[in-house]
This record gives sequence, structure tokens and C-alpha cells, in this order.
Amino acid sequence: MDKEKLEAYHRENIQIIIILLAIWFAVSYVGAILAQPLSKVTVFGFPLHYWVSAQLSVITFVILIFVYAFLMNRLDQKYGVEE
Repeated sequence: MDKEKLEAYHRENIQIIIILLAIWFAVSYVGAILAQPLSKVTVFGFPLHYWVSAQLSVITFVILIFVYAFLMNRLDQKYGVEE
């Protein structure tokens, strides 16, 4: 693979990573802030907004792993470096 294609591949890979990390950040931190009215209810001794945010963060992380794998497979095919 020539240098230009390698740089383009790397640039697109970094772009995918940044977008997925931004989504994870938004779900993890902004979700807890938006769920603040649920703080009066407790689940296992923790405020409900904390519990919902923690569960949503883990679920989102697992989904983003599969999305990343799918997008990287497409990117690999685009640049001809698939396995």
C-alpha cells in the first residue's frame, strides 16, 4: 500500500474512533445529567439516575464495539487490506 493510501486509511480510522468516542461520552455523561430528576428514586442504595446512566454506558459501549468492527471491515475492504 502506498503512503497516500496508508495516510487516508489512518485518517478515516481516527475519524471513526473520534466519532464513536464522542457518542460514548455523550451517553455516559450527558445521560446522567439529563436523568437528574430520577435522583429521588433509589435502586440498591444508588440514585436511579446513576444506575440508569451506568447501565446505558455499558450497553452503549458494547454496541459501539460491534459498530466499530463493522465500520473497520468496510474500511479495510475499501482500501484492500481485508483479511
